Amino acid sequence: MSPALTGGARIAAQAVERADIAGRGRLRVTFDPRIVGWDAQFVDGARLPLGLALTGDTVGAGAIPVVARLQQDVRTASGVPGFVANLGKSVLSVRQERRTTPITAELGLSDRLSVSVSVPIVRVATGAHLKISSTGANLGLNPLLQGVLNSGTSYSTFFTEFDTSLARLDANIAGRGYGCPPSRQCAAQAFLDSARTIRTALYEAVHGAGQTGSPFMPLDSSDGGRGIAQVVSYLQTRDSAAFNVVGFREPFLLAHDTLSADLVAGAIVDGAYGFGYRGLPYRNSFRLGLGDVEVAAKYRLAAGVHYAAALVALVRLPTTQPDSDDDWLRQSLGDHQTDLEARLVQELFVGSRLWLNVAVRGGIQRPGTRVRRVAPFGAILVPFAATADLAWDPGDYVGMDVAPLYRLAPQFAVGLTASYWIKQQDRYSFRSAQDSLDLAARLGVPTSAAMLDDGTAERRLRFGLAVTYVGPTVEGGFSIEQTVSGGTVGVTPAAPVYRIVLRTSRRLF
Repeated sequence: MSPALTGGARIAAQAVERADIAGRGRLRVTFDPRIVGWDAQFVDGARLPLGLALTGDTVGAGAIPVVARLQQDVRTASGVPGFVANLGKSVLSVRQERRTTPITAELGLSDRLSVSVSVPIVRVATGAHLKISSTGANLGLNPLLQGVLNSGTSYSTFFTEFDTSLARLDANIAGRGYGCPPSRQCAAQAFLDSARTIRTALYEAVHGAGQTGSPFMPLDSSDGGRGIAQVVSYLQTRDSAAFNVVGFREPFLLAHDTLSADLVAGAIVDGAYGFGYRGLPYRNSFRLGLGDVEVAAKYRLAAGVHYAAALVALVRLPTTQPDSDDDWLRQSLGDHQTDLEARLVQELFVGSRLWLNVAVRGGIQRPGTRVRRVAPFGAILVPFAATADLAWDPGDYVGMDVAPLYRLAPQFAVGLTASYWIKQQDRYSFRSAQDSLDLAARLGVPTSAAMLDDGTAERRLRFGLAVTYVGPTVEGGFSIEQTVSGGTVGVTPAAPVYRIVLRTSRRLF
């Protein structure tokens, strides 16, 4: 480190980026691993556990869109308007970790200008565990998904007979049967309309809307299950007794057993009737790969005894593997899109012991594409049919890092750190009108890609401690920062950040 940049004293300064450069003809290599681990997050300012969506006495419609649809179908088909779908009393424990290890090579082209390349190796890990009991449960596994013997045949026969019965009744009404006028305003037509509505609700309960599937079904012992059995029996009896339509006799198959963690896991990975995620959901898993490579140029604006400053222009390249939502609770290795970032780094030296570093940065994130399962914010289990390749415009960001340090010895300093960062909301949209129509067909209802915008804004405040050291050939530092606030909008991991910096340099020419 140049004495001119440190007021004539060797002050270690690794907590925040420094204003100095490698120097003409020198290559400076920095090893900068950072570890972030969390089991909670700030959601619109409130600190909440990661597994909250599947934790509680009543778990279902609020976090799982297909259960919300099933709940409405059961209310329609059973005549029980107060039915509240519940998988059971459960606790989902989730912990996520992200280890980023950038290796940066900086080459000094002159005493004021340097260029650098930073190659990040990223390791993301997720641990998840679900405990579920039958307390309060009124849902079980769909007999089709559970593999109940002859369930497919039973449902096929049920709906075939139901459709035949409805078709005969419709034909009789059209033939002026039952005293119905040409306007069809009669009891038989009202019965037919009601039966068609119930038939649609029952079919969705079994097969889902569109191509979504339906992994769960009401228990035969629940109020919704008993209501469905009574309504089906009434329809079958009224068909033959009042309208002389015969052929609707097959019972409607319901779930018999409550759910276990293993049964829910089967629904998560099943691709035909379940959610179609890859891999076992309850496990400690990790992925390792290349992040988004950064290329930067740094120009030293000032290098006085008491003040130093530098300007950095950076391009972040889309070198990471493209992301998708096929892994449950997935973390991405990187954004896989281009960022343009500018930084202003300033250093102020007061006397021979106090050093203050302030780094301000702002970035423009260029639009790209992203594969996502389209669902409301907070949904934790989304069917594979909701997957779409979307146009994605990530929000721009600004941040500031501050680190006052006090030199205890010529090579050793300690101090505090503070970091503030804010990112605007992302914007999702369909790449074409046909993509929107295709998704609506798969989900059975028109769905806006913009619902993914919710929760993508971020605002965080961190405070921490730092220890730095500079030796004859190696510089180093260690810092710990804790996220203490997530602001009032968006989602921010409530995470501590552990950072180690090791740096060395040598002259090339």
